[in-house]
Amino acid sequence: MSLFANRAHLSPGHLKIADFVERNPEEMLFMTEQEIADRLGVSIATVSRFWRAVGYDNAKAFKIRLRTSNDTTPALKLNRTISRMDTDSLPVQLLEASVTHLQETLSHMKTGDLERAAAILVGARRVYIYAPGPSAGLAELLAFRLARFGITVIRLTASGHELLESLMHMQQDDMVLLLCFTRLLPEAEVILDVVKDMGSQAILVTDREDLLYGLGTSLSFYVSRGELGEFHSMVTPLLLMEQLVLAVGLRHKDEALLKLERLGELRNRYAAKLPRG
Repeated sequence: MSLFANRAHLSPGHLKIADFVERNPEEMLFMTEQEIADRLGVSIATVSRFWRAVGYDNAKAFKIRLRTSNDTTPALKLNRTISRMDTDSLPVQLLEASVTHLQETLSHMKTGDLERAAAILVGARRVYIYAPGPSAGLAELLAFRLARFGITVIRLTASGHELLESLMHMQQDDMVLLLCFTRLLPEAEVILDVVKDMGSQAILVTDREDLLYGLGTSLSFYVSRGELGEFHSMVTPLLLMEQLVLAVGLRHKDEALLKLERLGELRNRYAAKLPRG
């Protein structure tokens, strides 16, 4: 993350501080000016003058900017969220925040969308899931649950040209579920372009309201995860994944129950060789 674009006017000592802050933004948040000076072998006066040299009144002003910046690391986002909470009642506040996220998510959900999503999932020859970063766990859960219903699920590579190795096999009667949080990655744009070319269907799950329109997806679901720059909760995306699974199960209740009964039979038959847990 580049915090200091214009360095031409900085002294050698200030350049040393700038390099340290950019490499260690999380650690710097909890350091005093004296600790920074001792770490870098410069005077505390040099550290004090540094903030004005880069456009801030003091260290406190810079730290506020760092905590509230949109271009922050996960650690900084978590720090910002925690700094606004009373640690004595942290569990309560987290629960209250989760309820707020759930209410906001439900307010965006249209009647019948879950049923339509289930119909697309069930009707597809294969279900491709694109879930980069922290959403990978959600994809793992969804893939596991859908596989129990006999649905063929393919996890797409999160990044890079290897993604094309899977997309080359996509056909018109396949569908893609994309979990796109915070921003639309180039890989997601490529996937949507291939979907358009094939005439396939795509379902988008996102925490960005501006991504709900204009992407050409069959359905889009908005999930509230917290303000930009804060620690992002996965409670609402997880609930949506469970809702999709239940919607698929209800759509083919008899078939789903038969498959689960078959699973129970296999578990009993091979319990000695393949014990659970």
